[in-house]
Amino acid sequence: MSLKITPILQGASVHTRLPRRLSSPDYIAKLAVDAKTHEDAYRLRYESYLTSGYIEPNESSRFVDDYDGMANSRTVVIYRDDVPLASVRVSFLVSGSDLRSPGADTFPEAVNRILKDASFSPSGPGRGLELTRLVRSPEAQNNQGLVFLLYRIAGYLGMMSHAQVGFACVRKNHVSFYKRLGYQPETELRPYPGLNCPMQLMSSNRQRYDEIRASFPLIDPFTSATDGLEDLLSGGNVALWLRGAA
Repeated sequence: MSLKITPILQGASVHTRLPRRLSSPDYIAKLAVDAKTHEDAYRLRYESYLTSGYIEPNESSRFVDDYDGMANSRTVVIYRDDVPLASVRVSFLVSGSDLRSPGADTFPEAVNRILKDASFSPSGPGRGLELTRLVRSPEAQNNQGLVFLLYRIAGYLGMMSHAQVGFACVRKNHVSFYKRLGYQPETELRPYPGLNCPMQLMSSNRQRYDEIRASFPLIDPFTSATDGLEDLLSGGNVALWLRGAA
């Protein structure tokens, strides 16, 4: 089974336009629909993972894999003053389909089980969204706000695709952070595609996501701290603020 994600995203109706803010945004987010934005993402990944010791150096100074070319993947880059600082890739999954992601290939039994359980909802087959390749530039490695902004945009893409389940493959030292975002461990650590560090699968669901974003508006796409979401899917700029998310 194959699935084109773009019509599903465009057909969703959960977006509410918010009043524009007068102050300049802290950051700009862009969906990679052009070669430059993709290239910015690949170089960010390379710098981040190489600095952390999770990959070996290569001549291209880029980190790209087969999942980037799959129809169910989308990549976002966050900029400040046109400088790329952070990126995340999301991979869409549907129960019973042949759609792939790093987590689905590494933990197929757990992912298939969780998606199948989600299929009992009235909306049809279980739909999932996996966060992958979440990185910050080495210069912004201590900027925790960027992680929340990446999660904000990824959450919007998840809602646009009607995802009932969120997946993330997480290093051991990041498990506690993801628990605060509503994820729970599903597996033990295993080798993970492309990185020389083991990962474990964690999952959340739409109910927990809604509870977390209600109590922590910084990750909620639908506040006045985000502007331009209606332009995201076409590659337009989305303005992001860290202050005033309420």
